[in-house]
Amino acid sequence: MPVNYGKRIPIDPRAIDKIQRSPSMMAEQGSAFLADWGGPGAYKMVARLPMKQRVTYYAVESGLQTSEEISIATDLSVGDVESSLTQLEKKGLVSIGEVVK
Repeated sequence: MPVNYGKRIPIDPRAIDKIQRSPSMMAEQGSAFLADWGGPGAYKMVARLPMKQRVTYYAVESGLQTSEEISIATDLSVGDVESSLTQLEKKGLVSIGEVVK
């Protein structure tokens, strides 16, 4: 899990695609390739989200349970967090029932 909750992503998702298409490059990366980010597929999916949604998603994944906790940890406003949670729920990535608004 990224410490900065994904505010900045370290690798362009297109580079991940290139690595995954190359058996030798995948072998160089090893089996733990992007494991801290949920694996290459999860990384690419979340990397393509708008920054506020990406940060909120990783905050929820790290165990934060209220909009206020997420707001404090991510430096987003409570309104931005709640909006992001709504969008993430529509995409099926989080359940708002797990997060107290």
